[in-house]
Amino acid sequence: MQTKKQKLETAAKPEWESVKIYDAYTNEEKEAIYHFRYQIHIGEMKRIIPSTDHYRKVIIDELDSWSQQAYAKLADGRIVGAVRATFGKASDFPTGLAHIFQLARFQKFSPNSKNICFGTKMMVDPLYRKTPVFFQLLTHCYKFLREHNIQFNLSGCNPYLLPMYEQLGYQSFAPGFQDPGYGFVVPILLMPEDIEHLTAIRSPYLRIAKKYTNSTAAREWFLANFPEASRYPVGIFTSKQKRWDFVKQRINHPLSALSTLNENEVKKLLHIATPVECRQGSEFIRQGDVCNELNLLITGVMRIASQVGEVSQAKCGDIIGTVGLFAQTHHQVDATAVADCEILTISRIAFEKLQRFQPDLGRKLRLSLSREDQ
Repeated sequence: MQTKKQKLETAAKPEWESVKIYDAYTNEEKEAIYHFRYQIHIGEMKRIIPSTDHYRKVIIDELDSWSQQAYAKLADGRIVGAVRATFGKASDFPTGLAHIFQLARFQKFSPNSKNICFGTKMMVDPLYRKTPVFFQLLTHCYKFLREHNIQFNLSGCNPYLLPMYEQLGYQSFAPGFQDPGYGFVVPILLMPEDIEHLTAIRSPYLRIAKKYTNSTAAREWFLANFPEASRYPVGIFTSKQKRWDFVKQRINHPLSALSTLNENEVKKLLHIATPVECRQGSEFIRQGDVCNELNLLITGVMRIASQVGEVSQAKCGDIIGTVGLFAQTHHQVDATAVADCEILTISRIAFEKLQRFQPDLGRKLRLSLSREDQ
């Protein structure tokens, strides 16, 4: 018997075929996009975002006034997805954003060119997340990058979404940061002309990329000028054994949080995990952050503060925050890096795929986590 959600998803399937992608030019179109953001971030995810206008029920920030907006619309006029592209030189962007994403370094590739673009505010209605709408929006955005000769497309995502963006061609290149209202965010980069990388990961952008002239100049420059980016290998290039060795080099004791799993099952689970860095003094989790993952601390120490003011320390091998592998939830603690930390994030999206082929693994992990809570 279908649940209410399954019935809604079934009913929605024929509708996505009528979806078309549009660029927003009028104030009316843009206002509808800002309201759609409110529906997703406030209505669905219960986020607390500083730039929210609750009276108008819209979310707008300082980049909106000079960004290109695109949206996905059904035949009946409903918006079911949106994305934003903002391009320019390093000096055009807000100081805080430029600092976090190291834009001054990127600008050195071609000092007088507007070849940097931020792709942000990407979101899809929950009923259409298992349809092609997400990719249709990103394809539209990728074509925009190529038409404007963008060499560096920067963005940010929560750690649990990183594997999905890596499959498109993005890669992380710097430690994460806390973005108020959006949680811990990992800076990511796509070089639109990096045909070698797009080919290696079999990116869905590859077919479009081949229609344009592609140069290796940006890729070669990036590898020479951002040597630290090698610390963030793309997951698809990391074997199960290599990930296991990575963990064992950092933790030399049994992982009590995974005590019900045998070694082979632990390897399979950690193979789908994404390593992220959180620098000393940075907040990794804030109470109320949306949680769609399991976070395992593998180096460093974190200060944990509960809702009632209790303070403790998390050490290597501990789970940080709430576990959102079995359903979306929200974190109930604050977690701050006391020292530079490395965390393995297991995404609910990747875990659900693994669980389809390894159902016993999910059952045993749930048992292990319940023991941890006791």
